Amino acid sequence: MYQDQLLAEYRAPCNRRQMADATTRAERSNPMCGDALCVMVLEADAQLADVSFTGHGCSLAIASASLLTQVVWRRRRRDALAMVTAVEAMLAGSSPHDGAWASALEPLRGVAPFPARHGCVMMPWLALREALEPSLLD
Repeated sequence: MYQDQLLAEYRAPCNRRQMADATTRAERSNPMCGDALCVMVLEADAQLADVSFTGHGCSLAIASASLLTQVVWRRRRRDALAMVTAVEAMLAGSSPHDGAWASALEPLRGVAPFPARHGCVMMPWLALREALEPSLLD
């Protein structure tokens, strides 16, 4: 069931577009496989008013980026960062925190038994973290 959801996100990703008015952005790549994504965020009124991504990657990277843009949209920065941590924990075998967004992240749980693919799923989420916490790069 969740594999079908991930394939649907890959085939028709949401919010895959340039964002000219982004207030922040971050890029991540995996030179081993050639995946490269850029996550763009427009913050307004203390929330993520718009989120998009561009780039290319495997089905898991694109599907994960698509899901990311849908679940963090209109969330506060701290809530979006909590979701990054929740996805990391889910891939490590933990249950995500309670919240309306937890079920939206459930399709990513199917990747947990495949550690070699965790980086594909995490690529857009780590880009989001970098975009929202630029001090991490200093």
